[in-house]
Amino acid sequence: MNKGATLKRWVLVSPWSLAIFLFIPLLAVLKVAWHLPLPLPGVKTPLLVNNISFAVVAALRLGYYLLRLPSGIRYGAAGVPGYTLDAAGAPDEVRERLKAGGFRFCADGSYGEKPDRGYWGTVLVYGGLLLTLATGAFDNLYQFSGTLLDGQGRATDLNKAESYRDLLTGPLSGTPSQLPQLKILRQINPNQSYPRGATEVAFLFPDGAAKKTILKCPDPFPLGVFDIYMSKMVYEPKLLVTIDKVNQVFSGSVLLDPLVTPERGYSFYGAFVNNNLDGEVFYQPEKSRLRFTLRQGSLLLVDKELVFQGDRMQSSGNIDFVVERMGVWSELHVVRRRHIALLVAGAALALLGVILRLVFGRQRVWLENVYGNCRVGAAGAAAKEILEKA
Repeated sequence: MNKGATLKRWVLVSPWSLAIFLFIPLLAVLKVAWHLPLPLPGVKTPLLVNNISFAVVAALRLGYYLLRLPSGIRYGAAGVPGYTLDAAGAPDEVRERLKAGGFRFCADGSYGEKPDRGYWGTVLVYGGLLLTLATGAFDNLYQFSGTLLDGQGRATDLNKAESYRDLLTGPLSGTPSQLPQLKILRQINPNQSYPRGATEVAFLFPDGAAKKTILKCPDPFPLGVFDIYMSKMVYEPKLLVTIDKVNQVFSGSVLLDPLVTPERGYSFYGAFVNNNLDGEVFYQPEKSRLRFTLRQGSLLLVDKELVFQGDRMQSSGNIDFVVERMGVWSELHVVRRRHIALLVAGAALALLGVILRLVFGRQRVWLENVYGNCRVGAAGAAAKEILEKA
């Protein structure tokens, strides 16, 4: 086999060459999950380039296999037989028996194959891969995923990047202009109806129209090509901790996130470190109940509760702590909707193709004249069955 044919087979046929597209994802996993100092400039861009390259190869292979569909010879003579057998009779006689059994032969009659459904499996595999990879690459190119902490007050312009606490965008996403302003009308603490809380919002459009809705975890609200949803309530008490009334130990805000499992009725938790002191804050929004602990190493200095806006101050020995105010935020997400149905359809097609390819094997024969008799190299059981019946 010449070098050109070898390269063509490596690019268009060999399944082993596809392993190269596992290299970048493997490096990304090792870098992110294991924090290894690998020579990978970021993760997002290399993965995107890798997936686009994979999609191009899948498209080339799909085109290659589709072009060969009408042909009687689809796989070509390249390859190694799975087994050999000696057939009675000359090659011409053996060839005619195989033709009668459904085999088709190339011009010189030395190689033949029988059309099989497994070939359609290969077509479906590359069609499914192309659909999945192209859809994923498109979604990543136009990705827009923003997170904001917002509370009651002025409306927030969702088209401005500075409105977001965290923002991930794709190379072609640009700056959205079709999003409305968002104004929070009411924040609903976790209760029986809304176990994770909810937020009543109004979307204010440039033409003066407004649309009200209640965002609740984790249901998304569709808005054009975007989904807007609430992930959680976040509470932010501002604490002042002093020793002997004058020595300030801590003054600042602590973000409280939901606990997976409530502890002693408290469903929100946050912590802070200040020099050699470790503080913890627990909060129960249903009753505005707050618990504060302060440790110095293994020594517990403070473990007190208070009701926000009910108790001004709590003391433990010579340590006082005050909740000066409580910020209440809704963590909202604005994301460009991904084409999940196409991704699932592509994966299903590829899986169906793999099943067809495994169930229906290739049926191929190589004929060789050995002193007037025919030696048959074969892949698949069809050739052996035909020749044994003769």
